[in-house]
Amino acid sequence: MIKVHHIGYAVKDISKSLKMFIDLGYELKNEIVKDIKRKVEIVFVQNNNYLVELISPLDDVSPINNYLNKIGSSPYHICYETKEIEQTITNLRKQRYLIVEKPSEAIAINNQRVAFLYHPNYGLLELLETL
Repeated sequence: MIKVHHIGYAVKDISKSLKMFIDLGYELKNEIVKDIKRKVEIVFVQNNNYLVELISPLDDVSPINNYLNKIGSSPYHICYETKEIEQTITNLRKQRYLIVEKPSEAIAINNQRVAFLYHPNYGLLELLETL
């Protein structure tokens, strides 16, 4: 069984949203990180055991813009920890998940490897390879 690491939350303006989450009792876990590869800005906030990743576009061609334009600011994905990312991907592919992004380093999570998969009955899922 894999464990939930965080909930990804898509936002249009990371600074404004960060203030709102802090006003709701969340604590800032790190500074805002610019992930140039994924064309997003990321910051983590925590409220008790709940870790939330705020994600906003870096520019007009950021892939997260499509989601924000259709849905608006809202939960975007759930990230799960796994010790064996390749095996977990194999298992999920057997359940008809599609790979959106193959495992690669995530600058906002200490360069640990992440992968993104999608299933029409689930939505977007992120895997985080733990050490």
